[in-house]
Amino acid sequence: MQSNNEIQNEEGPLLPWYLTGVAAIVAALVLVLLAALGPLGLDIIQYRSSQSAIDQIAGNDLANIVLTIPLLIIGGSLELLRRPGAKYFLVLTPISVFYYALSIGLAQEWSSPVITGNVEQYFWLFLILIVCSLFMLIGSITQFSPQDAPHMERKTLQRFAIVTGLFLTMFAVMWVSQVVSVQQTGNLPDGSYTSAPSVFWTIRYLDLGITVPLGFLALGLLVTKPRKAYALVLLLMGFMVNTGTAVNTMAAVMFLKNDPTADPVMAAVFLVLGVLSYCLLYVMVKDKLHWHPQRDGTSAAKSD
Repeated sequence: MQSNNEIQNEEGPLLPWYLTGVAAIVAALVLVLLAALGPLGLDIIQYRSSQSAIDQIAGNDLANIVLTIPLLIIGGSLELLRRPGAKYFLVLTPISVFYYALSIGLAQEWSSPVITGNVEQYFWLFLILIVCSLFMLIGSITQFSPQDAPHMERKTLQRFAIVTGLFLTMFAVMWVSQVVSVQQTGNLPDGSYTSAPSVFWTIRYLDLGITVPLGFLALGLLVTKPRKAYALVLLLMGFMVNTGTAVNTMAAVMFLKNDPTADPVMAAVFLVLGVLSYCLLYVMVKDKLHWHPQRDGTSAAKSD
């Protein structure tokens, strides 16, 4: 028979707390370094891509500074301090960190004789982000139990899911229409495809193969199994929130720099998706946002 300690160890997180905490802090430091060395900062990293794509990287770095890095620092610090609230910060970041590193690594115009750069010199930084994101994913999601899930009104969740699903469908349709345009004409109406084809295909593969399916999966689980799949839904909602923030900061940078490929209609769709993602995340964690002191001087969550 198993002892109580053995049973508790099997029911706990799959990774030691210090590995998860260190991975989050390291990822935050790497993102800070990339933002400082990239087009948003010193412009030392020269990405092998079009100017439009570089503007989008700058916008993504801005989103990392505003949202992702603070989440990583707070979550990693709380994890190293052994605070139970750490998991609510950490679980929001792994997929977006993984997506950021993978998309930049794959989307460079490596074979172009015209576009030059030195981004390959920073390969290890992006690889570190991918590894850290995997540690954070396993270390954070396995800390949750069904008891962590709050009570949620099913009708409210259904309304959010329907509206968000409609805008997510609009996003997918826009991307599919661009793929069809390239297949039929060899270019996009604004001519941006020929300047950076690697960026185009990388983002379409990742968004249509990961972002959109994960978005619909999160909405489905949110409506059908909000308690049982609570940790997974938080993970996916975190990705949607980080991605929504990044896409909107990308659009802002592109408009500020008068980028001819900036699309106001697409920007409006992404803005609504971003707002809806924040609203859905709030519904998922609102009972964790109200705290009151206990008699022993510690804090505990106050359920609504």
